[in-house]
Amino acid sequence: MDSMTRTNLRKDLFKTIDKVNKENTPLEITINSNEGTNEGVIMLSKREYERMQEELYLRETGTLDYAFDLMDNSSEDDFEEL
Repeated sequence: MDSMTRTNLRKDLFKTIDKVNKENTPLEITINSNEGTNEGVIMLSKREYERMQEELYLRETGTLDYAFDLMDNSSEDDFEEL
């Protein structure tokens, strides 16, 4: 994952937003605290955020595990050729 400082983000805000959106890759914006720890935020495209929310919902409801179980235990007889 790429990262940049808040200062560099301010310099190229519009270009950076477009890049994150078009490439659908997260970007870490680093914030150094007085304690020396690296705090920060992650910038995501809306598409990636929605994908993560959907996956989280499917995991929480057990739907994802159910689908994986069906795929693992499927046979050719389970499908009808159209």
